[in-house]
This record gives sequence, C-alpha cells and structure tokens, in this order.
Amino acid sequence: MSTSTTEITEEIQEQLNLSAVLMENFHKNIKHDSWFGLDPENETHKYLAKKLLKTYNIKSARELRNSVYIHEVIRKASNNFRDIACKLRIYSEEEYIKLLENQKYVIDRNYYRIVWPHRFSLYKTSLAGYDLAMAVFLLRMGGASGFIDETEMELRLTDITTSVKKIFNNWDSFHENVLIGHQFMTANMASDMAFFANSEQSVLQSLRYLKITNPHWFTQW
Repeated sequence: MSTSTTEITEEIQEQLNLSAVLMENFHKNIKHDSWFGLDPENETHKYLAKKLLKTYNIKSARELRNSVYIHEVIRKASNNFRDIACKLRIYSEEEYIKLLENQKYVIDRNYYRIVWPHRFSLYKTSLAGYDLAMAVFLLRMGGASGFIDETEMELRLTDITTSVKKIFNNWDSFHENVLIGHQFMTANMASDMAFFANSEQSVLQSLRYLKITNPHWFTQW
C-alpha cells in the first residue's frame, strides 16, 4: 500500500467508516485505515476499483462526481423508496395484499414487501443512510481509480458526515438504514444476501465482522 501524504486522524477515520460495511462487502482485503481502501498505485487494485465503478457507468472524474451528487444531494435510493412508501401509506392491509397479487414481476412485488413494514418509520428519513454511505463508497473507489485525491476526499467527507449526523443519532441507526437500503436496492427478500457479485459474505456478515475485528469502531457518534 502506498504511503499517504495526508494523515488520517481519528476524525477522518470515523468519516471513512461511513462506507466500511460496503467496502468490506466489496473486497475482503480492503485496508480500512487508508484513504481509499485500495491502493491507486497498485495496478490490480486500480483495475478492481475501475471495474466496480463501470457497473455504475462511472468512467471519469466528472461521472464520479455526478454519481456522488446523485446519492449525497438528490438521494436517488431515498427518493425511490419514499415514492413507494408514500403510495403504501394510504393502503389498508387488504389493499396491500391485493396489490401484491396483482404484480406481474417478482422484483416489483419485492419492492413493495420491503417497503411495507417501514412505510411509516422511514417515510421522512427514507434511505438517507444508505445514500450517504454509497457516496463515501463511490468516492473511495474513485480515489483508488485515480479520479480524485485525498484533499478533495477530505472536503467531501466533512460535508457528508455533517449530513449523516443531522439525521442519525448513533451508528446502530445508521447501519440499520444502510442494511435496509442494501435490501431495497437488490430487491431481494433475503436481507443478508451479498451486494457485489464477487462478495464472499453478506452486508450483514460484513458489519458483524467489522464489529469483531474493530471493536473500538462504531461506538461513539
């Protein structure tokens, strides 16, 4: 791993940890106490990061910043979740069951089933935690790809962390939102399924692993 030119303080590490669960789930050899998790000077690492970003149609620094904006500001996943929650809030139990029966595709049925138990509790917050975690995740992959540097990363982390702490009171509530967001975005009723094609463990397993290997993380907010 290359030597960082900017020191990672405890505060910065906490900010980087907003993406730790998604990072761990993406690759088992992530170096969590580095800026980007992967080494931009290592061609294999750089290839992995760029390959991942291509699945999000990100092939340049501009496309990276646009995708981060979509999650951090527009909150793409949150909007999609809220649209369904808004619809379901006016449904009775009977109407909801009929709605499921009328769905032609399993994926649409699963979207409704995932949102239904959270249609009131997450109506305002929606999937903000997931969107903001994704923003940090994409930034770190962008850094590993050589699209941004540590200076820009630090500035963006400060903004994202401020947004996170305005919404969530602790790590547990934040991580719960990330896990629900993961389930919603995969539209799979198995909440512990792997997020990335090459994942060796689920997002939930990734969180449990991080709590065991880094017990000092995810404690104070």
